[in-house]
Amino acid sequence: AEADPGVLDEEIVAPWFVIGAPRTGTTILYGLLAQDPSLRVPEGWELLRPTPPPAHSGADDLAVRLALADVELRTPQVVSQGIANVHEYSGRMPKECLSSMSLAFRSEELVARYDIPSYEQWLHRADARPAYETHRRVLQVLQRGAPKRRWVLKCPVHLQHLPTILDVYPDARFSATHRDPVSILPSVSSLIETMRAAHSDHVDAEAIGRYHVDLYAGTLDRYVDQVDAGLIDPARLTNSRHKDFLVDPMAVVRGLYDHLGFALSDEAAARMVAYLAEHEEGKAANTYDHASFGIDPAVVRARFARYAARFGVASPAR
Repeated sequence: AEADPGVLDEEIVAPWFVIGAPRTGTTILYGLLAQDPSLRVPEGWELLRPTPPPAHSGADDLAVRLALADVELRTPQVVSQGIANVHEYSGRMPKECLSSMSLAFRSEELVARYDIPSYEQWLHRADARPAYETHRRVLQVLQRGAPKRRWVLKCPVHLQHLPTILDVYPDARFSATHRDPVSILPSVSSLIETMRAAHSDHVDAEAIGRYHVDLYAGTLDRYVDQVDAGLIDPARLTNSRHKDFLVDPMAVVRGLYDHLGFALSDEAAARMVAYLAEHEEGKAANTYDHASFGIDPAVVRARFARYAARFGVASPAR
């Protein structure tokens, strides 16, 4: 900002946030939206090393920054092979917003990698606004000098901070994805267990499972309250189900565009279909043991009953 004060005048107009809980199909949806040439999705290297603005950087500088980000994102996959099976990372892939929020030291990216209870407790008490102000600053830097396109952004933690997002981005649009919590919880716990294993020799799987049950029970119940209270203008919010996406992903995507008043071009639709052919959701047959994370499916069904009923994602008891 000191070198180029004009960066602070960059307008981030009506960004589109994908706000589903982890393992609800947010990654595949994010990847699909990234195929639309009218939209702008930040890549891994951009959120990790956003300065100077890409449009004002030379080819050699960009290549170095990409290489450094690629090493940072790929190295944990070498240390813990299971990471790539549940979530692939690289410098050129669409990236979650957590990395930009980490620049404000207020990010669940740190919780995902390291077991530091004191930081975790502080994070959930801390004001998230500095993280989102930094998030906005990063977008302004990345946008500086480049053609203006609508930003599409994604991160599960956004569900926890909707009032703050609306304060920082008053004209934001939102697309929430929903899935049966009985499926979500062991899946996300497995991901975090695998990520922490890349940084520690001792990982407490049951503690991770308990953490996610408590976290998302509160987060998803609060989301029901916020939706029913009209926190977000219904015209600027979509809610879609993972099970419907598995049946007809393009129908779901077209529904999102139609509801939000966006135009889906033939070119964008064709790119999305091609992307789906290479990245079919649900293709990997990952299975998760609830018991290894101390998760009781019956308890989850009871605790998440209101959310599951509200969005039609309840699973039958077995």
